[in-house]
Amino acid sequence: MKTQNIYFTIASLRSLLIQMVFTINAIYYVVNANLNPLQLVLIGTIMETTIFLFEMPTGLVADHFGRKRSLFIGTLIVGFAHVLEGIFPSFWSIAIASGLWGVGWTFISGAEEAWIADELEGKNLDFIFLKGAQFESFGQFLGIILSVCIAVLFSVKVSIITAGAMLILLAFAILFFMPETKFLKVTRMKDVSAIRHLVRTIRAGTKQIHGNTMLVSIAMITIFSGLASEGFDRLWGAHFIEDFHISEEKSIYWFGSFYATTFLLNIVVLHFVERRFKKNYPFVLFVTNSFLIIMILIFAFSSNFLFAVITYLLASTLRKIHYPLMSIMINERLESKGRATALSMFGQLDAIGQIAGGPIIGTLALYTTLANGLAYSTILILPILFFLFHMLRGKD
Repeated sequence: MKTQNIYFTIASLRSLLIQMVFTINAIYYVVNANLNPLQLVLIGTIMETTIFLFEMPTGLVADHFGRKRSLFIGTLIVGFAHVLEGIFPSFWSIAIASGLWGVGWTFISGAEEAWIADELEGKNLDFIFLKGAQFESFGQFLGIILSVCIAVLFSVKVSIITAGAMLILLAFAILFFMPETKFLKVTRMKDVSAIRHLVRTIRAGTKQIHGNTMLVSIAMITIFSGLASEGFDRLWGAHFIEDFHISEEKSIYWFGSFYATTFLLNIVVLHFVERRFKKNYPFVLFVTNSFLIIMILIFAFSSNFLFAVITYLLASTLRKIHYPLMSIMINERLESKGRATALSMFGQLDAIGQIAGGPIIGTLALYTTLANGLAYSTILILPILFFLFHMLRGKD
């Protein structure tokens, strides 16, 4: 099997299994675990805090011991985290599982992108990442169907536990079947301590970013994207369940339909972007983020269920365009040696944004309304438009 096909397979399978959880975890958190708006956002804050704390160390693991080992460890931990949250429907068990999920994801974040970029020697990355995003969307679509079927036949809890167990199996498949032939190990000199070597590696990654004005702008966009995303991610499900009074049984079908439609739209939109807007990604991101602000505001304050559904679907589709395009722009400007560590820095910036933005939005939603919490996130998208406009003017 070609290396790129292995990448597509692993990425799509993991997306399928994680989507099995994400399709119904909003229902699980609100109905089964009875979490309030602040607790919903705190779950995300705990996850992002662990990502912030572990992103750099795990990035170094990928650069020192190999991307394959890092992906194995990360997928294994994420699998165990989902099993844990599925078995115990309480705030504290879900909080612990979220922390473990964050740790596991840091082993995956950056390592997978660095692996495929190394194996292909940096060639055709725009095609690989856009095509990979389409495969992930297809995997997520199948994950939605599986999740809904299992939740209807058994329960939401069984769907979550099943996905976790299958992720554990995927981790061992990665360990035994994933090739790694172009990995360049970042070595430590004998007379340099581990801490000093860590500092040097971080400085080298920082220098890569600081030395490229486009990467500096992308770094700022990453921070504000994190600030804006946490509120929407954690509150949209509660907005539908509580403000439109959807029952648990109906919400399984509705949420499954939401995700399925979103990912089908995402496949179509990414294919269109790949064919029509090669290399002009700042323009695409400026347009999509501008429309995103409008869609989130309409979704937050609409009292009409059908109108809320349409604007939610459009907002979700627009948000999913952001990440593959950012990955292309970042990876095309990073050197192979130390790539995972530099990518981890972007992961940390995103985590910083979500750690800071989540509790503020959650507290606002708790003491006012869910609609206000969702609407607040749009203010944090405005700086993203500024930096993208700056890039379009040719100053970055």
